[in-house]
Amino acid sequence: MFFSRFSDSFKSLRRTRTLTIMGIFLAIQIVLASYGTIQLGESLKISLSHLALAPTAMLFGPVAAGIQGALSDILAFLIKPTGPYFPGFSISKALSGIIYGCLFYKTSCKVQHVFIARALVTVLLNILFNSFLLALLYGPGKWAMLPVRIVKNCIQYPIDCMLLYAVCRTVERVPQSSIAR
Repeated sequence: MFFSRFSDSFKSLRRTRTLTIMGIFLAIQIVLASYGTIQLGESLKISLSHLALAPTAMLFGPVAAGIQGALSDILAFLIKPTGPYFPGFSISKALSGIIYGCLFYKTSCKVQHVFIARALVTVLLNILFNSFLLALLYGPGKWAMLPVRIVKNCIQYPIDCMLLYAVCRTVERVPQSSIAR
């Protein structure tokens, strides 16, 4: 069942409607990443771009959301660069989409799924993986920012969960027949 989510998600990419809707959410995600981000420092920022990734994950699964995540990072950099491009962050965004897709695709929106998905993304990607990437990019001194990154993500976590749950519930109300034709 778990692996069928990936094959079903991959098959959905053959439909024009899927690609069109993904493009709309990709555009929203790029706008949120480029202009809806609060830069708190060189390597610390608050972004709500994940809110446009969750609908793709819900509607089209982990493969589609992973592709959208990576594309959003690349395109947002091209539109409004905030530092050097580093492909590790594109991988991080793709993994976020895959995590959301694994937990949201073909399931009803449940609070526990939102909490688990956001916790995985926050701890594994935002805190650990992205801190590792920043240390690779800027040097091992960036590990000193880890406590600040942990505090920032702990404060942001409940806000992200509430917003993500609201988005997921809204997407869930959209009739599937209007999306999956």
